[in-house]
Amino acid sequence: MAASPKDIRVGWIGTGVMGASMCRHLQDVGHPITFYTRTREKAEVLEASGAVWAETPAAVAAASDITFAIVGFPEDVRDVFGGAEGES
Repeated sequence: MAASPKDIRVGWIGTGVMGASMCRHLQDVGHPITFYTRTREKAEVLEASGAVWAETPAAVAAASDITFAIVGFPEDVRDVFGGAEGES
């Protein structure tokens, strides 16, 4: 039996121009979304449509079955995955 999108909790880190659109597509097909972005106001549309904002990237990973990160620069990647509030 195949899993339904509503059964797969998706985490999303980075909701800039490209990330917000990609995250919204997953939300539109029914995945529950937990997300983190440095500027929460930029993701108000996601939050208003049911996505849950998390305080840290680590909190996103803890609440998700799968986590995507789309951030812009190498130092951002290091912060997300290895920083004090990152996933590691």
